[in-house]
Amino acid sequence: MFVTQVIFNMGERAYPDRARAMVAELMDGVQPGLVATLMNYIPGTSTSRTEFPTVQFGGASDGFCLLGFGDGGGAIVRDAVPLIHAALARRMPDRIIQVEHKEHSLSAEARPYVLSYTVPRMVVQKKQRHAERLLHEAEGKAHLEGLFLRSLQRQAAAVGLPLPENLEVEFKGAVGNFAAKHNPNSKVAYRGLRGAVFDVNARLGGIWTAGFMLSKGYGQFNATHQLSGAVNALSE
Repeated sequence: MFVTQVIFNMGERAYPDRARAMVAELMDGVQPGLVATLMNYIPGTSTSRTEFPTVQFGGASDGFCLLGFGDGGGAIVRDAVPLIHAALARRMPDRIIQVEHKEHSLSAEARPYVLSYTVPRMVVQKKQRHAERLLHEAEGKAHLEGLFLRSLQRQAAAVGLPLPENLEVEFKGAVGNFAAKHNPNSKVAYRGLRGAVFDVNARLGGIWTAGFMLSKGYGQFNATHQLSGAVNALSE
């Protein structure tokens, strides 16, 4: 099982939510059906699908990236790349838009000890009851651990990867908080954690995601890079 990563280097960083909005604007009149798939929308609507988004936007130091999870997500990304590249070239005719392809192998192997993983920006609230649980230390810790575990399970199920039995997760802490919005003009913000650390009794490989609002680029972490010492690495 693989995660297909395509990086669009365009001379400036575009954070995932901005890149997502830009791609939607550039391609809406070109291929609306594909745009709906990239945005994780139900076709013909602006309503998000409830299942794991097999296509997600991500960060890159000189642009942004698309992540395609499993065979299905990878195929969608490969279909979208030439259209996005052409649209970006029209938008920025004075720049050379370079495209870089990578494949990340997904894996999960049981260990008799724990390994630590850091999620740089994890949205941990979707409903009011989540915020209420997070007000209490014990309930909040249980909520975060359950959310992280369910996130691993959803991604693994979406790509057909068996997870180890008796997987256990422990939340160890976070650097701080941030507010996440579905769009910049929204008056509703959801709580997120910066630098959330989880201990897991498994060695994960490849790019994994945890939390809510995944299609907007939140919750991504490259487990392979982190275990090699690059804590915040995703695209490089």
